[in-house]
Amino acid sequence: MFMVIHLWGKFWMAAWRGGRVLTWITGMVAFVVSIVTAFTGYLLQSNFDSQWIAFQAKDALNAVGVGAWFNVADLGQILMWHITLLPLAVAVVVALHVVLVRMHGVVPPLEAAESDAQLRSPAPNPATDSEDKK
Repeated sequence: MFMVIHLWGKFWMAAWRGGRVLTWITGMVAFVVSIVTAFTGYLLQSNFDSQWIAFQAKDALNAVGVGAWFNVADLGQILMWHITLLPLAVAVVVALHVVLVRMHGVVPPLEAAESDAQLRSPAPNPATDSEDKK
């Protein structure tokens, strides 16, 4: 729920402005990977609903041509994806996203930025600015 609120908040702020497109893309990838992680967790319930969803997903994956690589009906493969691969992918993408936010800074509100050049300039850092004046 927090990822959805964060995603929509940053979307309406146009947070991709000022050279922050890669930051926006990594956030979107983190969101998609977390949705896939939730989906695989839902499939691990092993009840009628999860079995029905698994076979619907199998048909969808076969329809787009990637069904040979993913077998959502195989509980062991879904467990491997859910426990090891997808959490690792979420951690890596979120870490990259945080690093990019730290590098580029937080985007100013729409009315605060007068030009794209102002958005591209690094945010003032009081710690380094005071050392430069000495």
